[in-house]
Amino acid sequence: MSMTVLETLATEQGEFTLGLARNEHADIMLSMLIETAEVMEQQGLKQWKPSIFSIELMQQYLAERKVFLLMAEHEAVGMFTLQAGDPAYWGERDDASFGYLHRLTVRPKYRGLNLGTKMLYFAESYLRGEGMTGFRLDCVSHLPSLNAFYTRQGFEFVAEQDMGGRFVNLYQKVFSA
Repeated sequence: MSMTVLETLATEQGEFTLGLARNEHADIMLSMLIETAEVMEQQGLKQWKPSIFSIELMQQYLAERKVFLLMAEHEAVGMFTLQAGDPAYWGERDDASFGYLHRLTVRPKYRGLNLGTKMLYFAESYLRGEGMTGFRLDCVSHLPSLNAFYTRQGFEFVAEQDMGGRFVNLYQKVFSA
């Protein structure tokens, strides 16, 4: 399962490589997201449920988005997706000139190494290189610590969006010219 390395992230635990996922990585993506959702449920966090993830959804992500995998040697450690535009969450505020982040995750045993922050920095740099206007994401509104994480990374609150009884906060960074 080779992957073209786009970035190497250094930590006190060693180096991690970040690259674009391919179809052959769908199973790894699925297991990582299910594992993360199970940990969320064990911690009482109402964010992701394991049942929302399927191999078909992973294949859809790979077809419609750019999926980035973070690896340590031959083990998947984290991931995120980027897409241009996100009308499902942003509605009339949607703008395809922005890059939209989804499914940022780091496996529990690798947390505490600032890998989430490092992946966000990479994503921002990547989007700037692609000529995007800015960087957007959504975050469930009922998790203050997760919302605080994104504001510490320089994202600004835009609005709260009702997703059919599930409320998310919309955040963005607008890139200066």
